[in-house]
Amino acid sequence: MKKLLVVLTAVLLLSGTMSLGAGGQAPEEEKIILREASQVPGLIFPPVWDGQTLSLNASIYDFLVELEHGTGALVPSLAKEWSTPDGKVWTLKLREGVKFHDGSDFTSEDVRYTLELTQDPDVGHLKKADFEVVERIETPDDYTVVLYLAEVSPTFIYQLTDYHMCMLSSEYDYASKGEMEPMGTGPFVLKQMVPKESALLVKNEDYWNPGLPKVDELRIYFVPDIDASVSMLEAGKVDVCPFINAIHKRNLEDKGFKIVSPYQDYRFIAMAADRDPFDDNRVRLAMKYCMDPEMLAAACQAELGKDVYYNEGPIQSIMAQYYDIPFRGRDIDKAKSLLAEAGYPDGLTVELYYGSDHPYGQELAQTLKELSAPAGFDLDLKGYTRDVYLAQYWMNGPMLLTGWGPRVDPSMLLKLAYRSDGPWNESHMNDPQIDALIDKITMEVDDVQRQRYYDELQIAFHERGTVINFQVPFFVAMRQEVMDYRQPPTFMNQYEYAYLEE
Repeated sequence: MKKLLVVLTAVLLLSGTMSLGAGGQAPEEEKIILREASQVPGLIFPPVWDGQTLSLNASIYDFLVELEHGTGALVPSLAKEWSTPDGKVWTLKLREGVKFHDGSDFTSEDVRYTLELTQDPDVGHLKKADFEVVERIETPDDYTVVLYLAEVSPTFIYQLTDYHMCMLSSEYDYASKGEMEPMGTGPFVLKQMVPKESALLVKNEDYWNPGLPKVDELRIYFVPDIDASVSMLEAGKVDVCPFINAIHKRNLEDKGFKIVSPYQDYRFIAMAADRDPFDDNRVRLAMKYCMDPEMLAAACQAELGKDVYYNEGPIQSIMAQYYDIPFRGRDIDKAKSLLAEAGYPDGLTVELYYGSDHPYGQELAQTLKELSAPAGFDLDLKGYTRDVYLAQYWMNGPMLLTGWGPRVDPSMLLKLAYRSDGPWNESHMNDPQIDALIDKITMEVDDVQRQRYYDELQIAFHERGTVINFQVPFFVAMRQEVMDYRQPPTFMNQYEYAYLEE
């Protein structure tokens, strides 16, 4: 038998302490506690969640279906099975006996409420566009949901894995409690949250999955600086530290810490197509001709084609849907010529906004500045902590460097970030051909034809797209005692499986 490590007393966070109330639970010295240093969250109500502090919502809420850690395969969660005869009508059979943290039953009405919330104009749901296709929802009984779509969508089930689609209670007042008192069916219950500082979650004793979670408490510390998070891990104040970079990885490995990389992340270099100077495709092409993937990889202390990848489209290079287009090559003379044609013979200054504390942000921004300078670009680097970047500058700058997580179905990312009406269309792309191809990809039943559309789309991006796509590993550091850490490509930590071994 593996012996679980007992964690003693509360943990100091920088200069403060998380206040804990025992409230009839196990004595402090007997509790099994897992501690994480994470990013500072912005909005956490799932429909408008900015994706910060993944472990918080991942622990409070559940989804209808999930992706399996390690394989990416669809697996049941609150929906125990699903089927569709034609890609237009989807039937979901729900798990019985599931309860929300307030003791109410999870039923088909909660699924209806969660899905209908995507179209509520007062919410501003970030999955509104993806769920507009749902024409009608029927709930023939408490544990059956039937979705009728306006068009064929053979991969629609993957939309339910998106991190904005946590299942919500139809009876809970999320409008007033969703940010400070979030409540779901997940493996942990939020007991206390101090904004911008910490969150204390305790084991859900009524969790529907027997034997889970394996720890009594999950303590999440919100730390605005990744170096400070790493210091907390080294000092023994936390057990898990996500979002480390390659330099942290090497140093922590040398000190005996465990490092895992559950998936590849995107670093999208977005050029706004609706404003100077990138509304001119010649300027976008000039920037692309400045690129040197080997130098970008070196800046991240990684090996191109092994640890990191480069392309000029929206699809990860390791995905089946990727269409391999040869690298155009670094050509400064060509870049200068294109800038002169576009009216910038003496060069130009462009502001580049990025999250300075996000892994690889500072390194890539500085390298982009150095690579583009010989052609006449003067990049004015505007680095902010990621919470500030997302809240105040993202979506608004002429040039952005943003970290994105993967989507197992690339069409989800295309609709979110590159369709003209996408809610996270950070490059303000508005290309009718791209929109049409995204729609065809979404609706196409035949795999071969769908891939042809993917190929055509990636060629169009190479010729006139608004993005440079650099892919980096997502690293998580932890103590050797942390076992069974799981994080599928939905980004959502599955801390219900984790435990500590002595």
